[in-house]
Parts: sequence; structure tokens; C-alpha cells
Amino acid sequence: MASGARGFMGRSWGILMAFGVIAIIFGLFAIFRPLAAIAAMTWIMGIMALAEGVTSLVTLATVPAGAHKRWLVFYGVISVLFGLFAIFNPLSMASALLVLVGLWLIVAGVNRLILGLRVRRGVPGEGWTVLSGVIALLLGIALVVSPLSGLIATALWIGILALLFGIAQTVAALRLRKAR
Repeated sequence: MASGARGFMGRSWGILMAFGVIAIIFGLFAIFRPLAAIAAMTWIMGIMALAEGVTSLVTLATVPAGAHKRWLVFYGVISVLFGLFAIFNPLSMASALLVLVGLWLIVAGVNRLILGLRVRRGVPGEGWTVLSGVIALLLGIALVVSPLSGLIATALWIGILALLFGIAQTVAALRLRKAR
């Protein structure tokens, strides 16, 4: 059994190598052109949302009347609008989403601060909840005040992770090729 798996993996080293090289290229692109990488990822997400919306609206012809149909219309229209906005204005869409994440982090941070301060005397080590609240609050404020910086930081993290993944895939592919 192990030899069968080893043989299969040895024959498929080229696929791992291709994934690795693509990940390295994307990682470097995201590191050196972070806004372009964010725009590209948002654009792809927009195409997917547009396709999903159009598919949902086309499906209406086969769905019987009722609440489900109204929901499908709503979903299809929202998906098409979201997709078009993401395709034609990807950085604005990504910034808007990051601002929403920032607002959520502000609310989450305040919630954690309140919780941590209320239970800190009764629960040992509950200062960690207060600390996580402060961090969430500060990160949320930073994203709302400067979504562009948040986009760049996000792209850099994605780029670094893609680069590391690509290197690992490439090394694995070379080892598999050598082991066949």
C-alpha cells in the first residue's frame, strides 16, 4: 500500500511543482504590488459573485412561485450588484469590506473590555480578555481610520503566506521527484 501511494506521489510531483511555482509568483506579486494583488483578488471575487447572481436569476424560471422565489430574486440582485461593484471598483469594495471588519472589531473590542472588566475579580487571569478587547479595539480603529493601510497589510500577509506555501510545495515536489 505504501509503495502504491509513494508511486502515485512520485508521478504527481509536477502538479505540486506547478502549484508551488504559482504560489511563489503570486506571493511575490502580493508582496511587491499589494494593492494590485488586493484588486485582483477582489476582481475574481466579483466575477464569482456576478456568476452566482446571474445563475440565481436564471434559475428563477424553474422555481415555483412563493417566498423562496422572492428570496432568490433578492439574493440574485444583491449578488449581481456586489459582483459588478467588485469588478469595476475593486479597491473601493475591498476598502468598504475592511471598514466593516473594522467596525465589527470595535464592537467586539468594547464587548470584550466590558466583559473582562466585569469578571476580572472573580476569574483569575481574566486580564487576557481585557487585553484582547484593547487589541481588537485598536485594530478596528486603525482599519476604519486607514483602510488602505489595512489592505496593504492584508496583501503582505497573504503574500508572505503564499510565498512560504509555494516554497514548501516546490521543495516537496523536488523531493518526490528525487524519490521516484
